[in-house]
Amino acid sequence: MQEFLTTSLIFVTLFAVAAATTPTGNATTAAPTRKPWPKPNCGNPRLTNALRNLYLDMHNNFRGSLARGQTERSAGWGIAPPATIMYRMKYDCNAESYAQQHAGSCNTNRLPPSAYPGYKENIHVLRTVQTTPAGAIQNALASWWSELARFGMRSNMMFYPSEGRRGARSVTNWSKMAWWNNIRLGCSVQNCGRFFLTVCMYQPGGNNFNQHVYQVGAVCSGCPSGQCDGQALCRW
Repeated sequence: MQEFLTTSLIFVTLFAVAAATTPTGNATTAAPTRKPWPKPNCGNPRLTNALRNLYLDMHNNFRGSLARGQTERSAGWGIAPPATIMYRMKYDCNAESYAQQHAGSCNTNRLPPSAYPGYKENIHVLRTVQTTPAGAIQNALASWWSELARFGMRSNMMFYPSEGRRGARSVTNWSKMAWWNNIRLGCSVQNCGRFFLTVCMYQPGGNNFNQHVYQVGAVCSGCPSGQCDGQALCRW
């Protein structure tokens, strides 16, 4: 009986080890595991963590769809091509503080860069308050992102100086959302009585002339081994 129990224990142990490993040629490596992506959690009571998650998830979902190069339409250029590397964004409380300062003022004009050093901003005005803050956020982000489908971007994704001269057909809100190495994001939304004002801050910012919104090529080919996730975004 003792021998039977010992043999059974050895078998179960070996089975568990085998199940937790993956053979590669003659070697055996542990199955890869990733730490959970950090959830937004800032001290500002004017914005809930649920709304912070909405901002972050919508941005990363849009970026992942673009990076795969299969579904995002670029007016006049067909489907936008895939990205060799597109970083997954993290939520940034410092960026949120700048966004809150702007949104809280209900100033619908863009602020000078000196007002938010180290970031670049998107702003959106929704001319109704017959919605929720979440509805205003979804409207703002969808509006910014739709610039690609409505106005288009060259298929090489080069951000030429002419991008700053397109007026009402500009894609400069979309491009900040899509810029490959914009890794930090912080936003806010304010009910201003007659309208909702949504503001997002991006770091490092993007929209640099004669640089690429992202490098076109095989999906995740520029991302370090093992860091490309299921959304075709590169973890860091």
